[in-house]
Amino acid sequence: MKKTLTLIVLTGLMLTGCSGTQASSTSTAVAVVADAVTVPGVLSLTLDKATEQLEDLGFKVEAADTADGKSIIVKKNWQVTSQDPTEGAQVAKGSTVHLGVKNLEKAAAEKAAADKAAADKAAAEAAAAAKVVADKAAADQAAAQQVAAQKAAEAAAQQTAQQAVVKPAPVVQAPAAVYYANCTAARAAGAAPIYAGTPGYGTHLDRDRDGIGCDK
Repeated sequence: MKKTLTLIVLTGLMLTGCSGTQASSTSTAVAVVADAVTVPGVLSLTLDKATEQLEDLGFKVEAADTADGKSIIVKKNWQVTSQDPTEGAQVAKGSTVHLGVKNLEKAAAEKAAADKAAADKAAAEAAAAAKVVADKAAADQAAAQQVAAQKAAEAAAQQTAQQAVVKPAPVVQAPAAVYYANCTAARAAGAAPIYAGTPGYGTHLDRDRDGIGCDK
């Protein structure tokens, strides 16, 4: 009977010890979860504002110049470019957030250079587009001038051809008052040779019909 009671008491003590351990572990886990803080995003903020925001949440802040390795003196002259842990991470309160920063003057110079490069590129593209348009307009104008010149040349050639057509000289009969029966009479009168259109000319005196009578 005494042995049975002893076993019951020992079992109870063991169970009580196990329950206490589990309760302690659970309490620790709950405390850790309750102590976790969400890391805010501070990229692009100036270092002074980023530091203030992180420290208000219980974080420690370490910043370093990731571009040139310069010493950080005036925090407002620096801009956050990277952070670790990143935005949204759940970490314990009091953890250290590492920030990479860049001097605002350097950032402004880089932005100005990037803006200038973009403007130069846009200007070059606009100039190239304008050149394409101008070249096409010049080509169209040259083609139109060539067509006009060709038409003008064809018109001039046609006009020259028309002017080159030789019209036969009209046969003018000699006045009836002057008449030579034959070339002998014409020669006797000193009229040979007799050209078409002159007094005394007649086709009976111009056998070869070349417009000149009594020429042979």
